Amino acid sequence: MEYAVCYDHSGIQLAWSIFLDVTAFFVIMAPLAAARLIAISRASRADRLQLA
Repeated sequence: MEYAVCYDHSGIQLAWSIFLDVTAFFVIMAPLAAARLIAISRASRADRLQLA
């Protein structure tokens, strides 16, 4: 007995799905990484001002 599938098993569809997943991951992570870099940058500036 064969089971019905709702999606195409072709390589193009798989590659497109992986591409969208990776893109979504970077879209979510990029602002978090930018915020972290800004926080690190501000902390290092404060350290330099205290040493002077």
